[in-house]
Amino acid sequence: MYQAMPVIAETAEELRALMKQERDPKNQQRLHALYLVASGQARTRTALATLLGVHRETIGTWLTLYTEGGRERLLDRYVPPGKTCCVPPDVLVALQQRLAQPEGFASYGEIQTWLAERHRVQMQYAALHKLVAYKLKARPKVVRPRHIKKA
Repeated sequence: MYQAMPVIAETAEELRALMKQERDPKNQQRLHALYLVASGQARTRTALATLLGVHRETIGTWLTLYTEGGRERLLDRYVPPGKTCCVPPDVLVALQQRLAQPEGFASYGEIQTWLAERHRVQMQYAALHKLVAYKLKARPKVVRPRHIKKA
């Protein structure tokens, strides 16, 4: 069934500027679709799908979102929250404080043992590494061996 292309409220120049400012590639592609329609480069959903390299039903979904709620609705995508951290917030604060101390930990294994003994939190090594290195932006303080003659 043929559905007419929606009327785009923004001008092609506005959409082009918004498209260049957008950092998220998926939202950038959606803005590009609006730009192609507003500038008259694509007159049908099939032509638009071909130009963007997506399925025509995807284009239909995007245009339906746009007609329902405008540009804001089109760019509002659901991002699942992900798994919650298995470490309670108070234990996380204690771990951050301990990592900030000069002596710190010798290794991730030592952090794993400390969490198990002190706070009864069992974590896999990989999960612990991800938590400490990427979420807390810290590292165990390991003294690197140095040769005696190097000064």
